[in-house]
Amino acid sequence: MAQTRSDTTKTLLIMAAFKLFAEKGYEGASTREIAAAAQTNIASINYHFGGKAGLRLACAETIVARFNRLRQDPEAIQLPTCLKEPQSLFENALLRQAVVILSLEEAQPIMRFMLREAHEEGEVFEHVYAHFFNPTFTMLYQLFLQATGRDDSEAEREELKVAIFSQISMLAYFRIGEPVILRHQNWSSYQSGQIDIILQVLQTNIRNIVETYRRKT
Repeated sequence: MAQTRSDTTKTLLIMAAFKLFAEKGYEGASTREIAAAAQTNIASINYHFGGKAGLRLACAETIVARFNRLRQDPEAIQLPTCLKEPQSLFENALLRQAVVILSLEEAQPIMRFMLREAHEEGEVFEHVYAHFFNPTFTMLYQLFLQATGRDDSEAEREELKVAIFSQISMLAYFRIGEPVILRHQNWSSYQSGQIDIILQVLQTNIRNIVETYRRKT
């Protein structure tokens, strides 16, 4: 379905808000700046979102909708041919998340936006946590148990959760720490060749941690 002019304006406002909220925080980013970045007027923010707070929540809802589509239909994201066939559903899920994070042009401001919101622990973070982070992590936890053949025992639960977070943090850092990585690697941006290298290393790391916990007694 073709996007209407109204839908296009909403999308541009949300993308501008991600960038400015990430750079300046919610209080620091003005509606005038956001409207200017989206090449529209301030009135359109009130019209589409009811104001700045509504736009902030729309940013959260955009994150939830985009990544939940991936969780519900993982095959919608194709893995590049540089990767080996995933050995588990856990590996498959993490690699497809990585493809999205590395390929989306707006992924960096989205990650920076969420980092700010996580530290503020307000309404937006609670919304994304309840509707995306928690269900996604719950899914990955179950897939990790399946991949490693381990039980959900109280004695191991905290360690296994940290093991999964160690893998998730690797994905996130390639956007959160993007300027550092690009500088150190002497890359201008994440092009297809660079993304392939990152994904191959991630696949090796995922397989290593799965194998470690398969063998662990």
